[in-house]
Amino acid sequence: MKRLVWAVIMVWVLLLQGCSSIPSSQPDSVSKTGSLAGQWEFLPSGSEAMPAAKAVWQTINVPGNWYTQGYDHHGVAWYRLKFNANTSPETVSTLHFGGVDYFAAVWLNGQKLGEHEGYFQAFAFDVSQHLKADENILLVRVNSPQEKAEDYSLRKRLIKGIFAHHDTRPGGAWSDRGQEQNTGGIWGEVRLQQSQQVQLAPQRVQVQPVKGLEQWQVLVDLDTLGALPADAELQWSVEPMGFVEEGVCNTPLQCPRRGVLHTPSSTILIHNPKLWNPHGYGDPNLYKLTVSAVHNGTVLDSFERTIGFRKIRRSPQEIWSINDQRIQLKGTNYIANQWLSDMTSADFRRDIQLMLDANINTVRVHAHVTAPEFYRLCDEMGLMVWQDFPLQWGYQDTPEFHQQAVSQVGDMIRQFGQYTSIIQWTLHNEPPWDADWMKWKYKDYNPQQNKVLDNKLHRAALALEKTRPISMISSTKEHPWLGWYSGHWLDYAKPTKTATIAEFGAQALPDKATLRKILGHEAELPTTDAAWDEWAFHNFQRKETLEIAKVPQGKTLDEFIDNTQQYQARLNQLAAESYRRQAYRPVGALFQFMLVEDWASMNWGMVDFWRKPKPGYYALQRAYQPILPSLAWSKVDYAAGETITFGAWALNDSTANYPNARYDIKLLRDKQTLDTQTWAFNLTADMHQYLRDYTAPMLDAGEYLLETTIHDAQGKLLSSNEYRFTVQPQQ
Repeated sequence: MKRLVWAVIMVWVLLLQGCSSIPSSQPDSVSKTGSLAGQWEFLPSGSEAMPAAKAVWQTINVPGNWYTQGYDHHGVAWYRLKFNANTSPETVSTLHFGGVDYFAAVWLNGQKLGEHEGYFQAFAFDVSQHLKADENILLVRVNSPQEKAEDYSLRKRLIKGIFAHHDTRPGGAWSDRGQEQNTGGIWGEVRLQQSQQVQLAPQRVQVQPVKGLEQWQVLVDLDTLGALPADAELQWSVEPMGFVEEGVCNTPLQCPRRGVLHTPSSTILIHNPKLWNPHGYGDPNLYKLTVSAVHNGTVLDSFERTIGFRKIRRSPQEIWSINDQRIQLKGTNYIANQWLSDMTSADFRRDIQLMLDANINTVRVHAHVTAPEFYRLCDEMGLMVWQDFPLQWGYQDTPEFHQQAVSQVGDMIRQFGQYTSIIQWTLHNEPPWDADWMKWKYKDYNPQQNKVLDNKLHRAALALEKTRPISMISSTKEHPWLGWYSGHWLDYAKPTKTATIAEFGAQALPDKATLRKILGHEAELPTTDAAWDEWAFHNFQRKETLEIAKVPQGKTLDEFIDNTQQYQARLNQLAAESYRRQAYRPVGALFQFMLVEDWASMNWGMVDFWRKPKPGYYALQRAYQPILPSLAWSKVDYAAGETITFGAWALNDSTANYPNARYDIKLLRDKQTLDTQTWAFNLTADMHQYLRDYTAPMLDAGEYLLETTIHDAQGKLLSSNEYRFTVQPQQ
């Protein structure tokens, strides 16, 4: 694409952009987009040599990952499509790929268009000179290799994050089978875009506030393909989506939401827009930005972007504010599916709703970039996104790899930076230089490995991103994993010195019917090494479950399932409530690990692969309630005669005040009320406060339930919570 050269426009001209006029009638459009989705020819040859004429082609659907269509293959595979297209001397045509995993080389009618590396980026080729009026032949070589044995898993080469190496992959992270069930293929859309004379290619759209003013800059950076006529205009408009905008025209300059770009890299000034707010803090207001190349009343080409206006700040103490409202990030980690093409818009919407229903306000897209539709829906539904770059653990420290990683970081920020919901970039999860645990796993562990790489990535990201915080790494100190990899789950009751808790959690088995679907046969409690190996392939961690967490195995599979689920639920409750009680002192963000199982597995998901919630989901849902009567406790078993005391806390993440609210505590055994306490207090906005202690009466041996509730002054229930404990009989 050839960038047009334009004169530099002075600042006062930018201020006048809002007054430029556009004809009130909608111009005719001659821009067309044709989808090339459907059935393609497929040849999983494993060879980079051009397919022979006598090759026997099979069929595959595009978009789609090849494994989910019955091709258990890694390495090179060829795709071929024959199609017809309209051509004319003035037609500008581009071929767009939404995502190819991992290396791609593309030919059209025998002419090589180019190559691409990276699974998550969209890319395109100018095919104006290569299209034929009759049949066209598109040939794509896709290579999704395994890492070399000597590189896996400390010196990886592929920037695929959890899709190449992770605990939740088929086979897990550390077995010889950890690279099975490859994620390769043309998983994103393929389309042919055609227009007359010129085509607009938005390289980046960025929104940022003007300091000290109720004014916002929309930075638009365009490339153009073809020739824009001398008297053509680049017309823009910014229109509210799903709401009516009133009262914004206080001066003539503030009225228009339309105008003309004077350069393809320009700044649009927007006055007093309605802000995008996260769920629970207001409406996620969005606008549609349209830029069109218009000549003599005809749109030669145009593009649209959904944009939002919101302020983000992370303080030096790692405390967050959105639109000047302090907010604690209550999150989860998320991997939707090992094969991205399997996720539809409805699937993503369902998962986002699961998060919102669990009172989750932020999701960490863990060590990968997912499909663009997910981010669009997060914009629409008001879910904040903590976005990771796809680096997980150790990679090669070579100039070639460093250069490729820097390039792909830029691709991520330019392509996905348009999404309002993304509030943070994180560039590397647990790199070797921050992961002391690697010295026990690798004999040749280098405690400085990838540190230069991560500094390069951070500098590159800072040069591009001016509106969001950037974390160089997600550090191991932010991943306590108490009661799973170390320590005891009750240790979550202790104070933390860490402001960002990026991972906490425990595994839990799904129910017996789901286990049957996972294993492909009737599930039984494992009694042999072979049976345990089968569970390990599906990510179950036997040592951590039985030896560190000390989850009782029980005598039956039903007992074991229940024990793992109750362990996950109790851990989720304790950790989430403890970190919430430490809001801003020092905890600014907490992220459970993780929301769903991303394949037919048995690991850390609170929701199984078929999206059936486990008890841990409901425990987190209760612990994440915006208003919560929380109890501070550090044990669940008490000795007979022991004094049992809990700290009563009131947590309020909302912006509402409730004067003369009522706090109730009820102690029950077998549904019989043994004790109650009630007191009035003022529940104020953004309150995280200890109120008083509650001491239970002397109790006999048995199981007990403490219920806590908060009502407003009119008696309306605002929130409820519960805590179960046991008094042990005297020895």
